[in-house]
Amino acid sequence: MKKVMMSVALTMLSLPASAEILGLSAGVHAGASRLEYDGNSDYGYEYGVNLNYQLTSILSANAGLAIGSAEVDSDLSAAKNDIDYTTIPLTLQADIPLLIGSIYARAGGNYYDVDRKFAGTTFKDDGWGFAGGAGFVLGIIPLLDVTLGYEYRDMGDVDNNAILLSVGFGL
Repeated sequence: MKKVMMSVALTMLSLPASAEILGLSAGVHAGASRLEYDGNSDYGYEYGVNLNYQLTSILSANAGLAIGSAEVDSDLSAAKNDIDYTTIPLTLQADIPLLIGSIYARAGGNYYDVDRKFAGTTFKDDGWGFAGGAGFVLGIIPLLDVTLGYEYRDMGDVDNNAILLSVGFGL
């Protein structure tokens, strides 16, 4: 039993070195989003996955997939705009290490696909827009971190502001 415990301990000690060498991490996120369309806004939800590749000690490249939905009021009638979206953000992220965790800022672009349903009619929009954000990362153990962040995405006629909680695993 002691040999097994020693092997597990040595393996766990070697994992952080592997994380520094590969520089890859993957995670999942979920949270609340606020969609703005045609002068009106309302809250919805968002969830997704993200990948991160460490370029330098403070700079990394990020990609992800986010899916969300909200119902935004209409000025024309009592019917609501039912907005569903899928976005693929591609950003560069700068991290500033702190005593506990780090803070980050990111900027780049995102490809979006927005479906807006209003009074039984569906309107589709896709294209490229700006994406950015900022947040705080707390490392739980060397390979696991928790992030609380703000994300902004321009999706054509729709603006998305989201507060997201993420859990990431580094390799």
